[in-house]
Amino acid sequence: MKNSSEKEKILKLLRSSLLNSDKHVSTTETHEEIFAPCNDDPVMVFAEKLSLDGGRFVYCQNEAELFINLSNLAAYRKWSGYNAYSSNLQTYLQANGLNSTLADPTVNVGISLCQGIVAPTGSIIITSAQGAGTTLVHFPQIMIVIAMASQIYTSYKQILNMLPETPPEWVLSIKSGKLIEEEIKELYIFVVDE
Repeated sequence: MKNSSEKEKILKLLRSSLLNSDKHVSTTETHEEIFAPCNDDPVMVFAEKLSLDGGRFVYCQNEAELFINLSNLAAYRKWSGYNAYSSNLQTYLQANGLNSTLADPTVNVGISLCQGIVAPTGSIIITSAQGAGTTLVHFPQIMIVIAMASQIYTSYKQILNMLPETPPEWVLSIKSGKLIEEEIKELYIFVVDE
């Protein structure tokens, strides 16, 4: 009998709080209503977020500067090559003088393209549409992602709207911060202005 009266008191409190609640959260809120709008340049917002989370941001004015920066970084760090995460990317890198393979377990530097970047969260979206397929089995110790400045967005919704009509087999979101500490030891994002 004592338990039922305590239970009734709790239920009465819950009913009372629900009836007197003046703030109702709508389940139909849109993404833009949940997060503050990003009014700054998305490239700058992402660069700041990535840097705060332990990643390294490299801005390149064009493709020639991209390959100069990649070559200089490889020479400085004494990297002998890269694991490219698609055959098209491998061909592209090799055509521009960068040694790359597809799935060499002895190479600890991986390089990938991306579908897009969400500036406010620092998330990098990679899909099977970039050709990564089965060659991206696990994250390398050092991960390099190449993106165009036009691929940096202010919301996930914008990236989802840019996906091809036939959806990719998989979508992967790399978020800096803990991921850098736990799996990827170094994350470099090279952004090329078009």
